[in-house]
Amino acid sequence: MNMRQLFKSFTLFIIIIVVCGFGVRARSSALQHDRPNIIFILTDDQRFDMMGCAGNPIIRTPQMDALARVGVRFSHALVTTPICAASRASILTGLYERTHDFTFNKPPLKKEYTDQSYPVALRHAGYRTGFVGKLGVDLAVPVDSIFQAARISGFPYWKEVNGGPRHLTGIQCEQAIDFIRENSKDGPFCLSLSFSAPHADDDSRDQYFWEPELDTFYQHAVMPVPATADPAFYEALPDFLKGTMSRERWHWRFDTPDKFQSMVRGYYRMITQVDMALGKIRTELDRLGIAENTVIIFMGDNGYFLGDRGFADKWLMYDQSIRVPMIIYDPRQRTHGGRVIDGMVLNIDVAPTIFELAGLSPFSGFQGRSLAPFLQGKDPFKRDTVFCEHLMEEPKIPNSEGIRTSDWKFIRYPKHPEYPELYDLRKDPDEMKNIASDPRYSELIRSFQLACDQRVNKLLASRRR
Repeated sequence: MNMRQLFKSFTLFIIIIVVCGFGVRARSSALQHDRPNIIFILTDDQRFDMMGCAGNPIIRTPQMDALARVGVRFSHALVTTPICAASRASILTGLYERTHDFTFNKPPLKKEYTDQSYPVALRHAGYRTGFVGKLGVDLAVPVDSIFQAARISGFPYWKEVNGGPRHLTGIQCEQAIDFIRENSKDGPFCLSLSFSAPHADDDSRDQYFWEPELDTFYQHAVMPVPATADPAFYEALPDFLKGTMSRERWHWRFDTPDKFQSMVRGYYRMITQVDMALGKIRTELDRLGIAENTVIIFMGDNGYFLGDRGFADKWLMYDQSIRVPMIIYDPRQRTHGGRVIDGMVLNIDVAPTIFELAGLSPFSGFQGRSLAPFLQGKDPFKRDTVFCEHLMEEPKIPNSEGIRTSDWKFIRYPKHPEYPELYDLRKDPDEMKNIASDPRYSELIRSFQLACDQRVNKLLASRRR
């Protein structure tokens, strides 16, 4: 072979290498596009109507509202258990509390269930998994076996950082942005960002804390008092519902008109601060050039009583306690932006949804369903009936179970079967008139009792011993 032939052969070899390399990069780019980054953002104690896009005329949530305009908002998202520990375990695993068997005062969430959690599955599939904020779930395994990078934090809201005070929401936002920056070029990532806000700091007299820049927000607003805050609603309750932790915390926050106004303004400010953090995260996604391939899921972990029925916090089966905000934005499905789904969806739908978005087959044991088809303009299912439960063993929080349909709400208390509740949501969406004692509804109540029994037995059978 002479020098000219050798040069031609070498040139051809280089061309083949370049073309093959380009093809590998093209396939890698296509794979990256098919496997989006996923950011799951969870707030603590933000109830369903605490967004402008949900019809609240006072609260300022421009970033949440903007996300709803380009994404899909689920107006009747519900949690299967209205308490952070159980709800967050259900979000991780796609399972009801009675199946995964975790809440406060219980042993840690078993490995059998964390093994099927969405971060573990995505990690095995090549995703970089991260967690920032309040975990709220005791685990039987090390947290780094689930999330490759975890920054867990909680109360108090004000912390000393580099010699100065920093607010927890800002710290959690910056930690989330750090994770995004560190993983923006290394293939797909899944970040779970769990804000502590707007949960009250129960150990503090002031309860709610925010950045000084929000001091003027809502200062002249008159916060609406719920119709059920009328003392007559509380006085009509049976004794076992009167002496609860919800009533104790009502005294901390809402037992005078002035305190109510001050505390609710603080609650609103903390939600607005989370909204600002959401804006910073979306700006960073744009700056890094990955916004077009990053799905954002935003929701609350449970609802919240703002003086409703003379209560604070959550734990019961009323809509203020179980309904939460939920928005999902998939930038690859822009044509369906602004869609509002009124059908009931659940926190246990989050894990199956993340599985499908990541291109994974769901576990057969999931009790929720993927919401991903809704993002594509489809209507894959409509739930006629939802079962909710609260099983924590705490003397000041009565156990309760409920059935909710689009038309009816049935509530029962396993340790107090003498007091069922029934509400006609068509005529009484605020659940103000309990009609369970009306003999015209006795057959309906029996059918709901049977439905509850069947759900309980089915969930117990699914528990791994």
